[in-house]
Amino acid sequence: MAKPTLTQLMETGLFGIAGVVAELKESFPKLVEKGRSSLEPKLGMAKFVGQFAVTRFENELQKRTDTTVDQVTDFVTLLFGQSKDNGQTQSYEDRSDTSAEGERLTPGNARSNGFGGVKGIDADNLPIVGYRTLSAQQIIARLNSLNASELDQVEQYELIHRNRASILKSVASKRGSN
Repeated sequence: MAKPTLTQLMETGLFGIAGVVAELKESFPKLVEKGRSSLEPKLGMAKFVGQFAVTRFENELQKRTDTTVDQVTDFVTLLFGQSKDNGQTQSYEDRSDTSAEGERLTPGNARSNGFGGVKGIDADNLPIVGYRTLSAQQIIARLNSLNASELDQVEQYELIHRNRASILKSVASKRGSN
C-alpha cells in the first residue's frame, strides 16, 4: 500500500471536517430535541420534588416557631402576668383592649384568670382547631368560615397573645365585608 501524499492528507482532513460540520448542521437540532425529551421529564420531577421539600420545610419551621413563641408567651404570662408584644413586655393592666362583647378591657373590668390574663381567651377555646400550631397564613385562610362572635374571639386572642398585624387586619376586613 502506498503512502498517502500530502495533498491527499489535506483533502481528507479538509473534506472530513467539512463533512462533520455539514452533518452536525443537519443532525444537531435532532440531537438537541432527543436530549431534551429524555432529560426534561427527569428535571421536571426533580424540580417538583425540590419545591415540595422546601415548602414542607418552611411550613414545618413556621409551625414549630409559632408553637415555641406561643409556649414562651404563655410561660411569661404564667410567671409574670405579662405578655410579650412586638418586642416589648407589657403588663395586662397597662393594656386597653376590647372584650369579645365589645367593651374596652381596662384594669377595672378585665376578668382575671388568676395569672394576669383575661379569662376565657385561650387558644383551646378558639373556633379554629389547633390555633397555636397554625401559621398566620393558615389562620387567615380559615377566617372566612367564622361568624362575627368567633372573629371577635380570634381578635381578642391575637391582641392579648401574639398581636400579629396580618391576622388583625384580616379580621377587620372580614368584619367589614359581613
